Amino acid sequence: MKIIGLLDCDSFFASCEKVFRPDWENRPVVVLSNNDGCVVARSPEAKALGIAMGAPLFQIRALARSAGVVVRSGNFSLYGDMSRRVVETLGRWTPNVDVYSIDEAFLDLTGRFCDASGRLLGCETTAENGDLGDSGGLGGMGENVGVDWREFCASDERLPAAARREIEETAAEIVETVRRWTGIPVSLGLGPTRTLAKAASRIAKRDGAATGRKFALLFDPEERERELKRLPIGDVWGVGRRLLPAFWRLGLRTAFDLARVDPIYMRKNFSIVQEKTVRELRGERTFNSTTRPEAQKSLQISRSFGTTVETLAEMEEAVSSFASTAAAKMRARKIVASGVYVYMSTSGRDPNAPRRNVGLAVNFARPTNSTPEFLSAALRLTRTLFDPKLAWRKAGVVALETLDESVAASRRYLFEPDPERPAERRERDRRLCEALDKANVAFGKKAVFFASEGIQPRWTPNARFVSPSYTTDWNALPVVRAN
Repeated sequence: MKIIGLLDCDSFFASCEKVFRPDWENRPVVVLSNNDGCVVARSPEAKALGIAMGAPLFQIRALARSAGVVVRSGNFSLYGDMSRRVVETLGRWTPNVDVYSIDEAFLDLTGRFCDASGRLLGCETTAENGDLGDSGGLGGMGENVGVDWREFCASDERLPAAARREIEETAAEIVETVRRWTGIPVSLGLGPTRTLAKAASRIAKRDGAATGRKFALLFDPEERERELKRLPIGDVWGVGRRLLPAFWRLGLRTAFDLARVDPIYMRKNFSIVQEKTVRELRGERTFNSTTRPEAQKSLQISRSFGTTVETLAEMEEAVSSFASTAAAKMRARKIVASGVYVYMSTSGRDPNAPRRNVGLAVNFARPTNSTPEFLSAALRLTRTLFDPKLAWRKAGVVALETLDESVAASRRYLFEPDPERPAERRERDRRLCEALDKANVAFGKKAVFFASEGIQPRWTPNARFVSPSYTTDWNALPVVRAN
């Protein structure tokens, strides 16, 4: 048996803002996107006021004043450091923590409750469930009504009462300790697979406010049937908006409906990813830290500018910053890009100004995450696109067709060696990027950067309501003065 957890920080950005302002504990808080444009995070109190995700600031300004809403600009250095603190706290229970996003992390708690063979400590029956063969499914979509759910679930997934109590006590301890040590409220889902753990975390977050219980388990077939019937299919990990219309046409409305579909049907009519999702809902483990239901195909860094950009030098600084950030993120995620796309646009609010949205892409001879190579290509595209007669308000850099470094390394390329970037130069770039990443980890973000990014750029977005970086800046520490 596996005991997999998914810890999800509640209203994370808004919760980070409240940690250092106890006077905001019960006040509605919203966090804005770059350039103070739209709402990207809401505290429960803000949600109760009906403030929608993505609402422009100008639309909620009157409500914010009348209802005492705290409006903050995004402070991502603060949020990133608070995320690190949450993850470090999880290490108290297991060293196997897989950070999924800034506010979510998977944790493998199997070692706390099971022996080396996967058996629950104190239990005699083995907990290894079936392989990933083609057996155990329905014959087709038309036969999925009235099928006994339990025939899909291994009997050894049932938790003995003593084990359940111990797991629940540990779950409650994790939730409370993270909240007490970091100030961040969290929800925790536990199950035998990552998809079930993710579903359980949604259930814990949905029901936690009413019950006070901020964790949920999805192990026994009976509890899985009961809870998955209450979980909309759109809340299943890996089921995106693109798939929903097709699933609805098949009569699939809940996670339980999806779990009853023949996995082979899903593979033939959708993809192997959807087959694995069905199997995971049944308790078969198919996803891990390197195989996830949604493969990242691109990575985008973009910003709206605080003021219009009207010179090529300013635009090059902005694009250089975006390209450098994208390359660093790719190295951190161990992925490479097959190409780069640069785009820029003018404001659409001024009816008297010309409106332009332009973009260009280029492919690399070999997939890369090297900052010098990525930056050089992005700047060439920028110089081609830029028109000094226009007042630009936004730009972005997109890493195209990303894939794992290991996959790229195994491919053979038509041209050996690369005529544009010989092996010696690639090795020099690799060592440079490695040193760059180490320096920025040790001394802080952008401690070392490329000169083309500019020393004091004018294009940076507005951040009129930004909070101090309490945990990463000594000068931002609160000061207590005695009378």
